[in-house]
Amino acid sequence: MPHPLLLDPLTGLAGEIPSDDTLRGALETWARAGFPLVAMCCVDLDEFREIGEQLGHDGGDAMLQEAARRLRAAAPADAFVVRTGGDEFSIVMGTADERHCRDLLDHLVAQLTQPCSFKDQTIRLEATVGVSLAGGAEQPLELMLRQARHAVFFGKREGGGRVRFFDAQAARVDQQVLWERRRIEGGLLHSEFFLLYQPKVDMRSGTVVGVEALVRWQHPHRGVLQPWEFVPLIEDHELVEHLGDWAIGAALHQANDWAEAGRDISISVNIGPRHMARLDFLERLAFHLSQWPLLHAGSLELEILESTAINELAKIADLVAGCQLLGVPVTMDDFGTGYASLAYMRQLPVHALKLDQSFVRGILDNDEDRAIVAAVLMLAQSLGRTTIAEGVETVEHGRALLALGCTLGQGYGIAKPMPAEALLPWIAEFERSPPWGRAGDAAAAATGGQIYRSGM
Repeated sequence: MPHPLLLDPLTGLAGEIPSDDTLRGALETWARAGFPLVAMCCVDLDEFREIGEQLGHDGGDAMLQEAARRLRAAAPADAFVVRTGGDEFSIVMGTADERHCRDLLDHLVAQLTQPCSFKDQTIRLEATVGVSLAGGAEQPLELMLRQARHAVFFGKREGGGRVRFFDAQAARVDQQVLWERRRIEGGLLHSEFFLLYQPKVDMRSGTVVGVEALVRWQHPHRGVLQPWEFVPLIEDHELVEHLGDWAIGAALHQANDWAEAGRDISISVNIGPRHMARLDFLERLAFHLSQWPLLHAGSLELEILESTAINELAKIADLVAGCQLLGVPVTMDDFGTGYASLAYMRQLPVHALKLDQSFVRGILDNDEDRAIVAAVLMLAQSLGRTTIAEGVETVEHGRALLALGCTLGQGYGIAKPMPAEALLPWIAEFERSPPWGRAGDAAAAATGGQIYRSGM
């Protein structure tokens, strides 16, 4: 005799998932109807806490009761509808395949999300649904519920309001990403990240005009990791904001140390789109600057990707202007990769354009790359922007750039990224004997080259 399910006193639904005995009888019924699979569906209401705060305790209970009523009405008649948590419901039902299950759930979600009212307030419930599918009695319902909750968790991380099926292989990847993110968070807490600095130089005058700060991770087991090994894991996560915030603070600290040693060096830091989109970005930037009041304007620069700037032009233009007011110039990185136009550039008050290295590397033997570099230099000059070339891999690349009128360069042909303690000795050696000689500022001006001035 199947054990009767306990009832949830608020909603009247079952308060527990069905027992093995109860499920066994349902499996036979579903199989005869042509539904060989069991679907465990976890329905988790999105942002229900905010609804409860808006409506109060009684209003929150009323919404849970309404959600329960709608789920019961929309679910198949022979499905088990259970309240398994505060704002979590589960539906156990038979289904033919994933497509059939998705059709049922799409109908169910559509009914659930119809507007409803409480005391003259209109409310629209939203939900994320996680689903675990299994054949017959292949897996215990408790395990399937954990899998469905796993799918809900990652569905909410993707923005919520969706149906997400549990996939074992994808789940392993999800779990690995989650673990790696926790490890990155721990790395920030335990000071495992550090900055290397790659010089930016005026090739004609033979002087160093600044450095770019590049993040590295001293992983306790894998050694030093490059950004491409960990940044993609957090690009759409708040951790990228924490990492960028840390890099700004660390760069300013280092700039102050160099200033105290008698050398003012401008440091540029790369900022990701999610970090720059924070509502308090300028406030946090101002806070960091306030910690080092003796640093001159332009000691810190920010670099943003061309694609980021163009995708949110108006917002980024305002942020760039705000950075300038704080004495922090902004450079557009990877310029020339195909996004920007003259119209866009007129609206972006960036200080400089960083020419993408893919074009710079080809200028020795590719006429098209050389033409692109020349065109970008003309565009920058017409807009009053400084241009710096990435990807200066050899002395010959530098000579080719100088012939085109580009005096500023960065790349392995000049110097690899180096720790802070190595920079001042390297600068002294470079400026004593620059690889392109020392023609001086006057010669650069005579050839139409650009002399870089950090800051505003």
